[in-house]
Parts: sequence; structure tokens; C-alpha cells
Amino acid sequence: MLVLVLCGAAAHGGAHSPEYLRLQSALGLYLQIADAGGWPTVPAGPTLAPGDRDPRIPVLARRLQASGDLDADGQQRAVYGDDLRAAVLRFQMRHGLQQDALVGPATLRAMNVPIDRRIAQLRLNLERAARVFEDAPPDFVLVNVPSFEARLYRDGGVAWTGRIIVGETEAETPLFEADLIAVVLNPTWVVPRSIASEELLPKIQQDPGFLSRGGYEVFDPAGAPVDASQIDWAALHRNNFPLTLVQRPGPGNELGRVKFTTPNPFGVCMHDTPARNLFALDSRAFSHGCIRLDRPLDFATEVLAAENWSRERIDARLATLRTETVRLTIPLPLVVAYLTAFVDDDGTVYFYRDIYGKDDIGPRSGDR
Repeated sequence: MLVLVLCGAAAHGGAHSPEYLRLQSALGLYLQIADAGGWPTVPAGPTLAPGDRDPRIPVLARRLQASGDLDADGQQRAVYGDDLRAAVLRFQMRHGLQQDALVGPATLRAMNVPIDRRIAQLRLNLERAARVFEDAPPDFVLVNVPSFEARLYRDGGVAWTGRIIVGETEAETPLFEADLIAVVLNPTWVVPRSIASEELLPKIQQDPGFLSRGGYEVFDPAGAPVDASQIDWAALHRNNFPLTLVQRPGPGNELGRVKFTTPNPFGVCMHDTPARNLFALDSRAFSHGCIRLDRPLDFATEVLAAENWSRERIDARLATLRTETVRLTIPLPLVVAYLTAFVDDDGTVYFYRDIYGKDDIGPRSGDR
């Protein structure tokens, strides 16, 4: 199996960050793969599963050997055996795919991305990594949109990682830098006007009990509460919606049990969500642009440890269902980045799908 080591030019990176140096070393490794002839194209056909016999199995094995996912042991494989299954699972893990060991259309597309495109992807992400990591403080939060992952760095090391949901392609999560300044327990949700008038209004018009069941309150343009039963909802529409909807704290609140305040020009925040099932998917671009966290209470515990808040204290405050804002003594920098290639500290090289089409490195037929 190929092993990624820092050598040559990478070892003389000077002030470069470890993340940059690992990407640089990966680039050297993939250039070596290209010099050796790259990898073969696995022909299209029925989905391959463990135990299958198929004339494409030897080609699949050579493909995985070329990228280091399968040991180059000289065996001539005719059956999809256990070692090949482990290699496919590793490949799927490295490419942000569903880890099911099935070589279906998505896995086949990722395998057949040409080596030259992967090299170009590594070069592009070297530039991105330099911007993200070269001047990064020892403590900060990194949200990487293509990997659907957030990381909390403490003292330069990774203290916490978690799955996230990001904006759908029609409502991209913007890339920005900001400060995480507060943690809000039991947040209320002030529904953006576009969501209220375009998504919630039809539900209200069809179901008079929608607001009460969802814990929503209604306010007029002056901020005064309004009795929802006295409103002629049928007369309202997208271009005529002078009301504000606010969802009270509770188990069904769209922000979940905790929100992380990060003032920015885009109105994007990080928060919990009651829609837990979506985190099981390998591609998680479903939000209106905000960043939903899979394990928000674990993240809150890590963030608030510096404020002497324990998990028990957090849980006790959540149980009251009262909104409480805990401001950080020292704001925590937040970077929302777009890294489609990344190398972990164990040398594993990851490639992620270019979900927003920002990798301007040629045709994308292989990795979409």
C-alpha cells in the first residue's frame, strides 16, 4: 500500500502548515502515480458486489492498487473477495461516498476520474490550504463545505470533528471568516421572510393548526404580537406578507436545542436540527445556507469548556426550555472553506465532490 511521507521539497516547506505540507507530499505521490502510467479505467457494467465473478474484477484490482487502496501483491483476482472489499470501502471513505462496498455508478465515476484531474485538484487545494492554514490561530473552527464536516482546532490540534449539513446548490453556504461569539441554548427561530412567505404560508393556509403545533408566534410590522386566528391568511402571498413568524424553543424548533452565533454579512449560523436522519447520507447539501451540526451538544461542550461550563450544566439549562445566551470571553475564529482535497494527519488522502462547481480544473464528468 502506498505510504504518504514528507520528503524532498515538502520537507523544506519552512513556515508552511502541516496541512499544506501533507497536501504537497500527496501531490508528489500522485505525480509518481502519473509517471508510472496512472490507473486503468474500470469499464461500465452492472454493480459489483462482494462475492461476484466478473471480467472487470482484475481491472478493478489494478485500479485500487494504483491509488494505494489495495496492496500490489501480484495476485490475479477473478472474484470480488474480502481484500478487494476492504479496498473498495477505503476508496469510498476517501472520496466521501456511501461505504457499502458496492461498485455502482457513483463509485465507478470517482474511480474513473483521470489522474491528471486529481493532480490538478491537489494543486488547486494547495492554494486554498495556504489561505486557510498558513496564518490560522491555534484555536479556531474550520467548516469544510465539500466534506460536509466541521473541525474544532485547539492548540493547533483537532479537538473535535462532526458531520454537518450545508446549503443546497440553489442556496450555497457562503465562504467567509467570522468569530463565534456566543452559544445560545434553547434558541428561538425568527423565520426569514422568504421562508415564511414561500414555504410556511402554504402550510398555514392548508392547515389552521400548523402554527400552534409548531410553536410559532406571529408579530406585526411594529413587533407587536398578533392573534393568528384573526389573520386572513388566504389574502397573504409571497409579495404581501407583512408579518414575522417566531418559533419558540422546543423539540421541534428548526434550530434545535443550541445555536452558535457567528455575525457575518450572510446571516449564516451554525445550529442543531430536529432532522437527524439526513446526517446518515453521504451527500448533505440540504439547508438554506446555514450550517447544521450532527453533534451540536458535544461541540457546545468543547466550546464552552473555556467558560467553565460542563456538559451537566448545559443539559440542566436546556431542560428549562428557557433561552440563554452564553457569550465567549475570547471569540473563537471561524473559517468556512472549500477544500475538495485534504490529507489527514495519518497520511490518508481525501477527495470530495465539487458540489458547488468551484473547481475550475476541466471537465467534471468523473466526480459529480
